[in-house]
Amino acid sequence: MTKRQIEDVAAEDQKYEIYADLVETLFGTPGSFVAGIGAGLLVAVIAWLTTGDLVYFGFVLALLLISAYRIHVLVAHTRTPVEQRRRDARQWELRYAIGGVSFMTVVGVTAAVLFNAHHSEMVAYYGVVLMTGCAGALAGRNAGRPHIVLGQVIGVCAPLAITCLFNFSIWYWGLTGIIVLGIVSVESTTKFLNSVLESALRNGRDADTQRRRFKSALNSMTHGLCMGRADKSLTVVNRRMYEFFGLDSETMPRDLATLTRMIGESANISREDTQVFLEQWTSRASLPRTDVFSREIGNRIFDFRCEPADNGAFVTVVEDVTEQRRAAREIERIAHFDTLTSLANRFQFQQRLERDLRHIRKRGLSLALLCIDLDQFKEVNDTLGHTIGDRLLCAVAERLRECVRSVDMVARFGGDEFCILMHPTIETPPADALARRVIEAIGRPYVVEGHTIVIGASVGLCIAPRDAISVEGLLKCGDLAMYHSKAAGRRQAIWFETSMEDALVSKRRIERELREALRTEALEVHYQPIYDARDQTISTCEALTRWRHPQLGYVPPSSFIPIAEETGMIVELGEWVLRRACRDAHLWPSAARVAVNFSSRQFQQPDMIERVRSALDAAGLAPSRLEIEITESTLMQDTEDAAAKIAGLRAIGVRLSLDDFGTGFSSLGYLNRFPVDKVKLDRSFVSELSVSSKTQAIVGAVSLLTAELGIDLVAEGVETHEQRALLLAKNVHLMQGFLFSMAKPQAELTQIFSGVARGGKLKVVA
Repeated sequence: MTKRQIEDVAAEDQKYEIYADLVETLFGTPGSFVAGIGAGLLVAVIAWLTTGDLVYFGFVLALLLISAYRIHVLVAHTRTPVEQRRRDARQWELRYAIGGVSFMTVVGVTAAVLFNAHHSEMVAYYGVVLMTGCAGALAGRNAGRPHIVLGQVIGVCAPLAITCLFNFSIWYWGLTGIIVLGIVSVESTTKFLNSVLESALRNGRDADTQRRRFKSALNSMTHGLCMGRADKSLTVVNRRMYEFFGLDSETMPRDLATLTRMIGESANISREDTQVFLEQWTSRASLPRTDVFSREIGNRIFDFRCEPADNGAFVTVVEDVTEQRRAAREIERIAHFDTLTSLANRFQFQQRLERDLRHIRKRGLSLALLCIDLDQFKEVNDTLGHTIGDRLLCAVAERLRECVRSVDMVARFGGDEFCILMHPTIETPPADALARRVIEAIGRPYVVEGHTIVIGASVGLCIAPRDAISVEGLLKCGDLAMYHSKAAGRRQAIWFETSMEDALVSKRRIERELREALRTEALEVHYQPIYDARDQTISTCEALTRWRHPQLGYVPPSSFIPIAEETGMIVELGEWVLRRACRDAHLWPSAARVAVNFSSRQFQQPDMIERVRSALDAAGLAPSRLEIEITESTLMQDTEDAAAKIAGLRAIGVRLSLDDFGTGFSSLGYLNRFPVDKVKLDRSFVSELSVSSKTQAIVGAVSLLTAELGIDLVAEGVETHEQRALLLAKNVHLMQGFLFSMAKPQAELTQIFSGVARGGKLKVVA
């Protein structure tokens, strides 16, 4: 249906409803109805009793029958359900019209016959008064249906008017005229009363519709609402208000105090709190401006918005803001707390540190900062997975909470880094004792999902204002001290010193200069031979990076290689060394191989195989003359990826060497799983050969094992004749170290190769 059609249907429905209301008014005054019947009967009864004429007795009987019908209609109407009689309004109107018009017509005929047959002045007066009274009563009682009134008035007045017109002299024609004018007047009055009545009904229905809409709107609101007068008595309380607080909807509170008491009882609020709530609400509702206050009631949170109205009245809109407040609190929690451990996060920690630094500057106090980094945590993640790692972090957080006082703050800065901020004190804070507690607590074994885990903690300490007076400066001091703690052997607590900052500056300079050296190819590659004691030949030379800085002089690899690894430059550096080594080895004797160290990050590059092949092709070097050295830790990163890359290298003919053998956790397991060509015995075993029989036994066992597996065994760091003799005794023939040769530049190495080629032997230099 169109909008216009819907409006037309609604208009028709309203029109019928008003019509039904008008029909109802016909039966709305039973007392007047009965009085009218009595008055009509009285006309016939008086005429009969006065004259004794039987014709009037007939009129009495007729009126009695009609009266019985009318009373029957009235009673039936009363007993019929309202909805049904409104639905059948037209039938009820017809029944009423039949009884009413016929009754008044008989009354009118009775009066006309009496006037005509027994004429006297008294009868004339009586007849006119009767006509006027009946007409007036009809207009008032039956104004809802003007045509019924007109029918009744004509019925009661027309017989007398006709009688006066045709049966009497001209002087009675005036009476006829008066009666006709009376009929017209009654009709006009009835129509006027009908219009007033219909307008009142229509306005009432409109008002009722508006009330229903208002009530529906109030009860459909998502907010609670109550309205009241200046004396705080209530005029409106919507359904949502009852629902919010679990109130009895059948009980309308008379005033604000009653409503507050009902809310307090429903939510089990104490009398004292209820009274405070009432005073708060009353005072806000009395303000001449809009005011909002919040209240936690039960397990919900509500906002009460009080709006002023005319003459001191008020309106309060109540909103359930529980979810919004909880969401806001959660957002604030996420912004200020670590989601995994529920410790303070970096943002909250820095806010507290900044506030405390301002405080100590004003009061002349001191505060201590502890920066904590977990030892061996990365291995836990790599071997047991991140889920176990996360639970371990939660356990560490709990132990840190137990170590500190309530006034101290523990925060997680991300990963496995934590910080503790000690509360400002007048004297030097007891940070050493706290650091010892932290190291001891974190070092105790953990049991996580059946796994027993042992880790450690390295702690850096600093103090404000001695070491720094800014947030950034103090955190930097703590980090530097923590890094030195890890470098010093871990599970230690080290205080910040200014020399650490100097070392950092030097480190940053090396990083900057190393990038420039890589760009300009200012680095060098030296080669340290691996000596075969069986025939005094050089089997392989290991490529080692050397750097001579114009200002800094010789920069040892131990200074710049860790920086290259930390910054990611190790990948670029490693590829440069690979290409240079392949190019230089191409100039060596065909039996000599070159060994190139690959860092973990370089080995993990997705295109590592292609880069190796490209370097070999560019140098024209046979793949069998290249050895790639990796450590056990490289294999631990991703064993499946490592196995695939090793298979790829062997497919193109490149050899694989396992460096620092014996220092890892699963050396024998790697020999069994990965097909390596050579293992290099770590220099720590060689250095202990002359002082430890156990070490000699281990070296002998490794020698037998590699011989059985067909793997070459190289001893690194051979520096004395005694070490050489002990190694030969254990059938270790491939040796590398200062006893034979230091790392040589390409030009000097060529001379060594030339001497060996002419039949000379490699000399022992120490």
